[in-house]
Amino acid sequence: MKQRRKRPVKATMLLKAGEEEFWANQHPQPYLFPDSPGGTSYERYECYKYPEWLLEHWHPSEKAMYPDYFSKREQWKQLRLQSWDKEVAQLEAETPAGGPRTEALPPARKEGDLPPLWWQFVTRPRERPHEPTAPPAALLQPHTVHTR
Repeated sequence: MKQRRKRPVKATMLLKAGEEEFWANQHPQPYLFPDSPGGTSYERYECYKYPEWLLEHWHPSEKAMYPDYFSKREQWKQLRLQSWDKEVAQLEAETPAGGPRTEALPPARKEGDLPPLWWQFVTRPRERPHEPTAPPAALLQPHTVHTR
């Protein structure tokens, strides 16, 4: 019985010793990953991210190049219309009287329900738009054909 009482104390002492060792042995100039806060390319691509509503202005021939995405997008739009009232009701019910204290949104409360404002996460732009799998920037804006 006495052993069980001492274990949390010993675990706390070991944790404290480990933290002190980590602090003493850390590198004086730690490596920063380029995409991490403080890195050289942190938020570099923010200016290339286009808002989702821009896709509404694409020509049907441009949308035809990505049929899978645009069919899913239409399903998402219908689902958004169906779930909007529930999401707003949940936010109103769970928001404190003095207003929200953080920007954190509540989770979905029932199995199969959607969390409030899920649309912004489903349709968010790519983190690095210029990766080879992303469509060229010219495709992100509707273009016109010039004829003579």
